[in-house]
Amino acid sequence: MSAKEKKHEITEEQKWFAEYAWLFMDNKERILADPRLANIPIEMPNGLAYTGSKAFEWATMRTYLEWWSTDLGCRTDEEGVPYLIVRIAGSPLNGGNKCLIVKRNGEQSEVHLDRWPSTWHTFMNLCRKHRESANYDYTFTLGQLIVMLNTPDSLHLDFSRSWR
Repeated sequence: MSAKEKKHEITEEQKWFAEYAWLFMDNKERILADPRLANIPIEMPNGLAYTGSKAFEWATMRTYLEWWSTDLGCRTDEEGVPYLIVRIAGSPLNGGNKCLIVKRNGEQSEVHLDRWPSTWHTFMNLCRKHRESANYDYTFTLGQLIVMLNTPDSLHLDFSRSWR
């Protein structure tokens, strides 16, 4: 595997993030109420041509949940089916883009988005906003969040051990 291929390889956590995006959105209030959940870093391979991923490197669960609460992060397709944008990539100059979306039924696909300048600019601003307020010293992991949301009595789970 070349260095370029390895750089673009999707990690397990990135797969989980896309797979469980709607579960996170459905539990938005619960997640945002706890800074240990809201400040979980989300390391999706977002990027813009000419600038790379620097503008998006501080994305947290809070960033995505707030963005998905707008008509830029959560949209509907031509058949009225809602979808969440989980990864953005494109050019700030010519508007070309190829973004990963996930529909409520779990179907994932890469699409070209309209309103591209507003899309990436709004997401970038949320990343910057949360960079200042996020405390990364004590957060749960994405894996722990998924277990918590899928376990009815999750308040009694022992997350003292570090795990993915």
